[in-house]
Amino acid sequence: MRSLKALLRPPLLLLAFLWVVLEETLWSWSKALGGLIARIPVFALLERLILRLDARLVLLIFAIPIALLFPVKIAALWLITNGQPLGGLLVLLAAKTIGTAFSARLYVVAEPKLMTIPIFAKVRNWLVALLARAHAFLDSSPSWQAVRRAVKAAKAAIHAAARRVRLAVLGGAPSLLERVRSVRRTWRGPA
Repeated sequence: MRSLKALLRPPLLLLAFLWVVLEETLWSWSKALGGLIARIPVFALLERLILRLDARLVLLIFAIPIALLFPVKIAALWLITNGQPLGGLLVLLAAKTIGTAFSARLYVVAEPKLMTIPIFAKVRNWLVALLARAHAFLDSSPSWQAVRRAVKAAKAAIHAAARRVRLAVLGGAPSLLERVRSVRRTWRGPA
C-alpha cells in the first residue's frame, strides 16, 4: 500500500499543480476579460442594476450565463459528434471563456451584496479556507516545490530564447515595451 501511495503521489501532485495553475490563470484572465465586458454599455447598465437588486435576486442572476450558454454548448457537442471536433472544441472553449468572464465580473460586482446572505457567506468562506489549506499543503510538498522550480526555470529559458530571437530578428533594436518604458522614465524624471 505504501508503494502505491509513493507511486501515485508525483502524478497526482502534477495534476494538482496543473489544476491550480489553470484555475488561477483562467480566473485572472476572466477577471480581465470581465473588466473589458464591463465597458460595454449594456453590461455597465446591468452592473448598476445588480447593485440596486436584493441579494437573493443577484444570486439568481448567476443562472443567466448558464442558461444563455447551454444552447451554445449543445451546438458545440453537435459539431463534435458530426465530425468537426476542432470546431466544436473551439466553440465550447469560447462559450466557457465568455461565461466564466461574465460570471467572474458578476461575482466581483455582487460579492459584497452576496455576502449578506448567511448561507452564501458560510459556503464561500468554507471554500476559500479549503482552497487555502490545499494551497498550503501543495506549497509544503517537496515534489510541488520541484515542479514550481522547473516551471520557473522553463519560463526563464523561454523568455531568454524569445529575447535572443527578438534581438536576432530586430538586430538589437529595443522592443516596443522597452521604448515605452524609456519614454515613461524620461517623463517622470530621475527617481
